[in-house]
Amino acid sequence: MAELQPFRGIRYNSKKLPLEKLITEPYDRITPEMQEEYYQRHPYNIVRIILGKDVEPNHPEKDKYKRAKLYLDEWLKKGIFIREDKDSFYIYEQEFKIDGEIKKRKGLIARVKLEDFSSKKVLPHEKTFPKPKEDRLNLLRATNSNTEQIFLLYEDPDFLVNKKIDEALHSSLQACDVKDEDGIIHRLWVIKDEKIIQDIQRLMADKILIIADGHHRYETSLNYRDEMIKKLGKVKGDEPFNYIMMTLFNLDDPGLVILPTYRLVKGLEKLSEADFKNLLAPYFEIEEKLWSNLNDKSIIEEVKNILSGENHIFAVYISEFKKFFILRLKSGDILDKEINSGKSKEWKRLDVSILHSLIIDKFSALTDREFSVEKNVSYIRNLYAGIEKVNRKEYQMICLLNPVSLHQIRDIVKNGELMPHKSTDFYPKLKSGLIINPLF
Repeated sequence: MAELQPFRGIRYNSKKLPLEKLITEPYDRITPEMQEEYYQRHPYNIVRIILGKDVEPNHPEKDKYKRAKLYLDEWLKKGIFIREDKDSFYIYEQEFKIDGEIKKRKGLIARVKLEDFSSKKVLPHEKTFPKPKEDRLNLLRATNSNTEQIFLLYEDPDFLVNKKIDEALHSSLQACDVKDEDGIIHRLWVIKDEKIIQDIQRLMADKILIIADGHHRYETSLNYRDEMIKKLGKVKGDEPFNYIMMTLFNLDDPGLVILPTYRLVKGLEKLSEADFKNLLAPYFEIEEKLWSNLNDKSIIEEVKNILSGENHIFAVYISEFKKFFILRLKSGDILDKEINSGKSKEWKRLDVSILHSLIIDKFSALTDREFSVEKNVSYIRNLYAGIEKVNRKEYQMICLLNPVSLHQIRDIVKNGELMPHKSTDFYPKLKSGLIINPLF
């Protein structure tokens, strides 16, 4: 079901340039402060292409999308970028440390045939929004290139594709080995061996793909494809705009990591310890952990360890009470009674679904004002930073939960459902600037 094709990628000439100063986080992770820092880091930083400034006074082109195309063409002409001399696949390895453990994962970068979601060959797991798609479509129209990878998953419990990738390493050119500012190592190899490419194509042919990161870019490419078909009229189906650059990882790769996204809550003027516990007691066994000495951070690690050992367990830190409240779901039967969402059993048993349905949504009883996720809840990935915001009284509490598992995501998308908002955070992200897929 997955049609993979090699391509002549564009990449930095790492023999001439310091790659660590040229690569960035994906466009949707770049804050204005990060954008400025990337601009200052190096004049050939990829940010000028993937997320150019609205105003760049020293450049004659005022349109940032047209400017991106000018940079792409200029850097190719100057030899800043080089283009592969032969159609290739690419191996992308990331090495990183998480919770003191060193992990590695290897993905395959290829052009993959675009498929409408109705075909069930490519499955999304989250909702998209119009504004990011409009932005990415403008960039795609201007550059006629996939300037970043998107992150896809496939099932291969026997690791047949991984074995073929490992075999390919022996005959492939290593194109880069670079450590980023977070200490994550990124390695890239170029596979030009036609036999190995054909073997990988065969092994991947029956795979259903799940989008991990890059939903907006995938849907943008679908829109661009449709635009091109309408413009050209008759097409063969093998034109480059019918494909998108993907990095594909095995769902069972032990190097795949999903981090939790914590919830910060504010606006509960009727919050009291008694009311808080009475509100949640019908659903959860409640244990308290006093945190009177804020300089003692060991309590945070203790709470994290408690959470990591159980299913359907949560923690809520409320600075006003100087306590963590450990919440253990009393029974799975509660979920079918209380979560009347019309969703599947698998969706109802996601911790993020339980957190919102049986904890956060109940907080409307603790205020006389309108309470909504949009107005009262914020999201943060750094737990310590979130707790500090609570201690500074910017928020009243932070809600902790365990991350979703890869197999839960698989089960949800195969049901034809989407994951709840802000439920997945794949770590680390795929660096931008390692490879570009020109559609020309």
